[in-house]
Amino acid sequence: MKRDIEAVKTLAKDLTVDEPRSPREKLGGFELAARCLDKCRATLAGTEGDYMYGCPMDQRFLTQAGISAEEFKAFVATGASDEEVGRWIEQQAQPASR
Repeated sequence: MKRDIEAVKTLAKDLTVDEPRSPREKLGGFELAARCLDKCRATLAGTEGDYMYGCPMDQRFLTQAGISAEEFKAFVATGASDEEVGRWIEQQAQPASR
């Protein structure tokens, strides 16, 4: 996958001044996924502030989906939109997690 950090920066929230989305907001059919995406993008963009991508809350979503933190980060680093990440999660999620 080709990284596009400039595209990521245009999508990333600045978590030094803003908060990631609610843990209850779903993406790709999973709670916690949208919040995880916000933290991942901010980490790639260098605007994560006090938030940590890959924390236990993120791991809960990633484990449920059967996706590794590295796989998720690599896809997010392509500059994919929320919709593209949601579709990717749906395609990658393990059958037992759906």
